[in-house]
Amino acid sequence: MAFDYGSIDLGLKNPFKTEGKITAARGVIVICLGAYGLFSAAKTVSHSTVAGWIMILFALALLISGLTTAYRGISATLKYFVGRNHPTSLAHNHSNTSEHAHQENAYVAYSEGTITDMLIGRKNATFAEPTGFIAHALHSIFPSLIYMPYPIRNLAQRLCAAWTNTIVALLCYGFIAFISLTGFIGSLGKQVFPVYSVVLTLGLLCMWILTSLRLNRMSQTRVPRLSNIEFIRTLIAAVVLPIAIGLALKLAMLVVGTTRVSHFISYFNNLHNTMFICAIIIGAAIVTIIVALMLNKRLSLSNPNVEVSELRENWQESVHPNEVFINLDNLVMANRRYKEVPNRVYKELKPTLEEQVQAKGSFAGETLQEVQPKYKAIEVDQALDNTRMFSLITGNLLLIGAAITVLFAALSITGIVTGSHTATKVTQLFFVACILKALGSILSNASHLFFAEMLFESNIIYLKVEGTFTESKISTGNSIHDSTRSENILVRSSLTPWIIVSRIISSSFASSGSNNLEHPRFILEMHKNDRELESIRGDLVSFLKDRESIAAITSQRDLMNTSQIHEINQQTRASNMSINHHDEEIGGYIHREYEEKYPQ
Repeated sequence: MAFDYGSIDLGLKNPFKTEGKITAARGVIVICLGAYGLFSAAKTVSHSTVAGWIMILFALALLISGLTTAYRGISATLKYFVGRNHPTSLAHNHSNTSEHAHQENAYVAYSEGTITDMLIGRKNATFAEPTGFIAHALHSIFPSLIYMPYPIRNLAQRLCAAWTNTIVALLCYGFIAFISLTGFIGSLGKQVFPVYSVVLTLGLLCMWILTSLRLNRMSQTRVPRLSNIEFIRTLIAAVVLPIAIGLALKLAMLVVGTTRVSHFISYFNNLHNTMFICAIIIGAAIVTIIVALMLNKRLSLSNPNVEVSELRENWQESVHPNEVFINLDNLVMANRRYKEVPNRVYKELKPTLEEQVQAKGSFAGETLQEVQPKYKAIEVDQALDNTRMFSLITGNLLLIGAAITVLFAALSITGIVTGSHTATKVTQLFFVACILKALGSILSNASHLFFAEMLFESNIIYLKVEGTFTESKISTGNSIHDSTRSENILVRSSLTPWIIVSRIISSSFASSGSNNLEHPRFILEMHKNDRELESIRGDLVSFLKDRESIAAITSQRDLMNTSQIHEINQQTRASNMSINHHDEEIGGYIHREYEEKYPQ
């Protein structure tokens, strides 16, 4: 989303300054290792051009990696630019004041209908049911996991899936070891078994490295299915690969001879595969325990309430329906802005009036709005803070160790070219570097998620007004002596407002750089807000009670003119009354004279 500057600060600060400093320090160390590699290449090229170029390639790779890491770390320590339109809306924002609503559509987590359904139905669509046997088992052991935002929830599921695949691979490896070492497939089984161990080591390395790469915030916008197909693939691969390897070695014996194949297999005996397999399992267990400690602390903060405050009444008022909707939109809702930021409008108020018969009809209108979210600091206790700092530092140290191992591997490769080292050492260093890379990436990425989470508090309001209306005329000032008259069309409305208010706690995951808060915002908690509901009701009632149904004169000049007219009218009526009295006296005299002249 574009950066929209406002002089009123929303209170969003950079959460990655400490992490950025540690990451930048790792980048500087890796750059130094790359520079050392370049100096070593300058010395090596005088003895062997090929070895020198190999060393240069590894040194350049370290330099590029170090520069990228340092750039990322320094960027994380810079000023955090957050505009007035952050964080991401829950659904598409229809507000006329939001020019960049289309830019955040790729990140919204809900639709307008889903949010309305959540409020009316008292349910939270964020808490999706786990799919797959492994996911069900995991959520059965840790029931509170379902109440976590998707990135944290998926962190646990990824680690669980990695461990399940590891156990399946180890079981298959044990079965193959039993068949191979007990002589079920002849003498070739014992010779080929070290190759199986190397395949298992590579498979475990690829599995855990892939797990570390999946732990990033942008890939965690939903909860993936932990299907059994993934584990069936692992099982099939663990069974088929050894058979394929055995057939390939038999074919190789026929083509190149048994002696050369035996010499090739003997190379795998010197790799100490059992040690690497144990190192992967023990290292993964330690990493999982550290991540589990952070998860346990985060789970204890969950409060998955799903409650709303609701008002349903019927009002009989002399008001035109359109005036009610105008007041709702321009006064009632606009007065609830936070730090003068316009509300997020998820459903526009578009009232409809239908005249069913003459001077009678019905009306309806609804809106769904969210007040600008307010940053809410996470209650991080000392244990969680210490654990995520330990995870961050340990992960970066392991990644530095992986870079050092790569440098030693490069030196060993140049030694192979010059004849001073063997290929076995290079392979062992390659395995060590991969193990350190996988474990370090998991720790650093997991700690980044716990640093990146931001909570927001806001009110979400659903307003729906339905009813009927009738029109009638009312006139004042109809006396024969009145000089002014007011005639008005009075609209009598039967209003049935339905108001739902909920104070929600939502979670989003930040990042450094320009796209710092471009991430879905997940609703985690929904609480009652009776005070806000009563305030909305009070604003509506006060508007209805203060209205004027009869037109009156409010201008001071008009009042003076009317007063003058009234005085003239009074004088005219006084003159008319005296004339009428004189006429009455004359009429009485004639009547008496007539009675005297013509007595009955």
